[in-house]
Amino acid sequence: MKKLAISIAVSLMLVALLAVPAIAAEEETSTTATVAVNEFVNITLAGSIGFGSVEPPVTQQGTVGQSDGSPAITITVEPDTNVDVDISIKGAINSGTLALSNWFYSTQYDKSDIAALTGSYVEVYDTATGTSDFYHWISVPAGTDSGDHSVSVSYKAETHTP
Repeated sequence: MKKLAISIAVSLMLVALLAVPAIAAEEETSTTATVAVNEFVNITLAGSIGFGSVEPPVTQQGTVGQSDGSPAITITVEPDTNVDVDISIKGAINSGTLALSNWFYSTQYDKSDIAALTGSYVEVYDTATGTSDFYHWISVPAGTDSGDHSVSVSYKAETHTP
């Protein structure tokens, strides 16, 4: 009987121990994750600048195909650009004797902001987004040497600086 009582007592103790929930100690720790995202500027250029053949003198003749609402050049700041950008323009003579001061650009077809190309970048659009339009004109003074005259027109988008 004693053995039976001991067996029952041991069994009850085991059942009691199994019924008690296990209590575990908790510990939590954390760390900081960081990333530096670089500035990214992405633009595309569409259109062309071409004046065909002219007979001097010519004063501010527009590029072929250019019309109000249809600029010679359209620059698109692409959606993946992650900073505000400024768009600048400059020119460089490739051939001929026609000075940069005879090659013009404007953001408006009505020439309200017309300016001559220069050899250094000039900011044209401040914090540009979406599309930026450039209209182009040329003046060819009397006495200009015959032959081909060309310039490279460069557009630059860079992070806006207030």
